[in-house]
Amino acid sequence: MGNKVLVTGGAGYVGSAVVRHLIAKGYEVFSIDNLIQGSEGALSYLGYPTFHFIKGDITDVKQMEKLIKKVDYVVHLAAIVGEGACKREPELTKKTNIDGSKMLIDICSKNKIKKLVFFSTCSSYGVQDINIMANEETTLNPVSLYAESKISMEKYLIENYDPELSYTILRPSTVHGLSPRMRFDLIVNHFCKDAYLNNKLEVFGGDLWRPLMWVGEVGRIVDTIFTAELKLIKNQIFNLGNTNANMQKKEIAEIIKKEFLPNISIEYSGMDQDLRSYKVDFSKIEKTLNFKLEKPINLAINEILFSLKNNFFKDPNSKIYKN
Repeated sequence: MGNKVLVTGGAGYVGSAVVRHLIAKGYEVFSIDNLIQGSEGALSYLGYPTFHFIKGDITDVKQMEKLIKKVDYVVHLAAIVGEGACKREPELTKKTNIDGSKMLIDICSKNKIKKLVFFSTCSSYGVQDINIMANEETTLNPVSLYAESKISMEKYLIENYDPELSYTILRPSTVHGLSPRMRFDLIVNHFCKDAYLNNKLEVFGGDLWRPLMWVGEVGRIVDTIFTAELKLIKNQIFNLGNTNANMQKKEIAEIIKKEFLPNISIEYSGMDQDLRSYKVDFSKIEKTLNFKLEKPINLAINEILFSLKNNFFKDPNSKIYKN
């Protein structure tokens, strides 16, 4: 079995964490990224003999055809990520998330890639009745261009079925924790930053639900898929996370106060502009691949606060830590 992997968006918040795990597991990793979010995620691994960085864009047909010929597996993460970023750049979002992804899928099919892991999003469930646990069969209800672009690529994969291509679609939980390319605009990271720097938290929509997951778990599931029996993962959709990790926003704030920063004040300020609220059923990935989250949220929060207390980041409010 070959062990060469292409990770698109490999210098991003999730991508750089995936690259870290795959290198540690002995894969030879090719990472392509256009570095619009900075170079820290790639700089961390330069010098490793099994790491190859390519500055480029997934919309470059010739470059992608050349790269995919070198590898056995593809992890497709490259995208304009998040509602805010997609709203600011709708044309770039379409070019990257849709046109670029279609081209990548087609090249993977043509070159008979062994396994393609496509990252969609749990935010595709959008606004749901919170009495219902959304599983992979639940009707999707996207409320953002980002989620719509991901859903359209799920459909493209399914409708352009190639029996020789094994694809796995993952709908990940909202990620958190430290990464070589750090983000402080994700809910847990953002709460930690505000609580530490301001000694207070203003929580909008405290009753809204999110599934949560440490960013380091993503590399583990990619490795699990690469080593799994084909019949378990071929052409499957999995919600990525664990069922017991669904949490209300106010619960995150209360963990930070109760376990780490008892002197902060928490102010609950009514509704959030982001109305997404959904609880997700992860029983399929739990049972099929025996996937359990390894790091509980309080340990990830502790690491984020440790980094802030020790001035790992010159200015955590800087726009370089946001998408």
